[in-house]
Amino acid sequence: MKERLTSVDVAALQEELNQLKGAKIEKTYQLTRDEILIKMYHYDQGNVNLIIESGKRMHLTDYPRPAPERPPDFPMVVRKHTKGGTLKEFKQFDFDRITVIEIERGEEEFKLISELFGKGNVILTRRDGAIINSLRREERKKRKIKKGQKYEFPSSKDNPLQVEKERFRKVLKSSDSDVVRTLATRLNIGGTYAEEICERSGIDKNKEIDELTEEEMALLFDVMKELFNPIKEGKTHPRIVEEGNEMIDVTPLKLEVYSDKKQTEFDSLNKALDEYFNVKEVDKVEEKKESKFNEELKALEGRKHSQLSTAREYEEKYEEGIEKGDLIYGYFNKLEKLLDIVRKAQDKYGWEEVKEKIEEGKKKNLDLANMVEEIKENKGEIEVKLDEKIVSLDITKSIPENAKETYEKAKKLKRKSKGARKAAKDTEKKIKELKEKGKKSIDVRETPQRKINQKSSWYDKYRWFKSTDGFLVIGGRNADQNEEIVKKHMQSQDLFFHTEMEGAPAVILKTEGKDVHERNLREAAKFAGSTSQAWKKFYSTDVYYVNPDQVTKNPESGEFIKKGSFVIRGNRNYFNNMELEHSVGLEIDEYTRVIGGPPEAIKSNSKYQVELEPGDEERSQVAKKIKEIFEERSEPEEKKIMEKVATTDEIERFFPPGKLRIKEKN
Repeated sequence: MKERLTSVDVAALQEELNQLKGAKIEKTYQLTRDEILIKMYHYDQGNVNLIIESGKRMHLTDYPRPAPERPPDFPMVVRKHTKGGTLKEFKQFDFDRITVIEIERGEEEFKLISELFGKGNVILTRRDGAIINSLRREERKKRKIKKGQKYEFPSSKDNPLQVEKERFRKVLKSSDSDVVRTLATRLNIGGTYAEEICERSGIDKNKEIDELTEEEMALLFDVMKELFNPIKEGKTHPRIVEEGNEMIDVTPLKLEVYSDKKQTEFDSLNKALDEYFNVKEVDKVEEKKESKFNEELKALEGRKHSQLSTAREYEEKYEEGIEKGDLIYGYFNKLEKLLDIVRKAQDKYGWEEVKEKIEEGKKKNLDLANMVEEIKENKGEIEVKLDEKIVSLDITKSIPENAKETYEKAKKLKRKSKGARKAAKDTEKKIKELKEKGKKSIDVRETPQRKINQKSSWYDKYRWFKSTDGFLVIGGRNADQNEEIVKKHMQSQDLFFHTEMEGAPAVILKTEGKDVHERNLREAAKFAGSTSQAWKKFYSTDVYYVNPDQVTKNPESGEFIKKGSFVIRGNRNYFNNMELEHSVGLEIDEYTRVIGGPPEAIKSNSKYQVELEPGDEERSQVAKKIKEIFEERSEPEEKKIMEKVATTDEIERFFPPGKLRIKEKN
């Protein structure tokens, strides 16, 4: 059964994966300890997902599993360096199970190297091979995989797709093994393809190399070249091979060694590998579910057995307690006389002499002395034997009081018995529910709670949002902040937004010198309008934007400018009747935080959003409702985020000024 890719598979994949040249790298995730998922967008193929399982496989997948909510360091480092980059080329190193994905981002170039043999590894390096980070760190005498070291490829091996006949002959002659082992190991093609070459050539695979004739060696070479030609030409015939009802292999070529097996053809090796390994993963999950289901069932049944056993034990002790209470009354006169004698003797002589007197009485075969089994002076009790039952009596209490206490203890045990039986009944209910739901009810995700990764930025103290295309837009919360952002943060390439009315924030769109699509301008204008006093008074307002050199604090002669206000010179670009809309969202990605701004921008930057409009509800009540909406929609592993990040105070901080109401739940 195939567990990992062969060098032949990797060679065939090279042609297919290079069809993704030009794809944009979006995000990288680490699904498990060994699995990396790279999300890309290709202008022709759309969204694509590349799965890399260290030491085993690499292929495109249509079955991307959910990423864990708490990303480890490695995928975050890969994201940092490659997000937004372009896939330049996919390479196989020297017909080995090593792949190199070259990624360009601006003037930088990175390599993501995957080792698909042994324990495997995934390593991110710079153009020159300097290691930035790796899935796992290695430090051996001959090899080091750690930050700052240069990645060293293993020594080169012969490539069966390129090897010349004379070199092939020398490789064979240098071996002291049989034909099939020599082909498999010396030419790095693996056992299946070595057997295929022997099968097609008609040469006994167990024949020793030194027994081969020159003609047989030439035949093996020709057969090998013919076998692998479709891979060189990009004309493969991928398929999954089945034996019985089980998939045993996936190959890029039609092989004679599998001629008696059921085979299902696929359009690409990527699809064949995806189907093969996805089914294997499902099988593993089912096995885990089966195992965990049985464990949970066994634990519940064990708990029920223990609860019933405890209930029976309490019931037996209850019956015994009632019987002892009855015996105390049955021997009332004798016990009363015995306690009276013991009390007086204890007061007069002490416990030691009491014990001696009782022993003397037993020697004389006195009836009352024979009843005493043990004296527990530290408890002030004596144990007596009544009809073969041992009963404890408190010498400080009367016989009726001792009987009452014995009955009370028994009644407590009865109550405990009922509690244990109720617990057993509840456990039986859980067993029934578990059996009815079956394995589907079992969650085998090995996902930790999402890490709350909050980012602190210089613009946090202002009003702010990120536009649909990622431009930062900031606005003042008061006159002082209006002055501050214009003076300290407005640069020559930025754009200044404002409304025609007083009581509006100075809003700046930070362009970083890039071209700005009109949708981003409209979002900034909507933000300027919605965070102004217009929110309290109207349902629309006019907003304009100008270049920074049109904004000044120098008034005309006789004019006065209030703090936080500015004089605008020259032509203005208007967005008329700008509708007042605002959303609050919860970003759960690289960073975890509440955000607020135009609905279009918040929708593209958050997992959960609630849209707002001017209204008559108190801000605190609306914040509470939004928090409840977030909690209703959140995943179980996000509950901690709701408690720590999405507080009502933090939600309210991203509101426009004045009262409002929820417009729509998204």
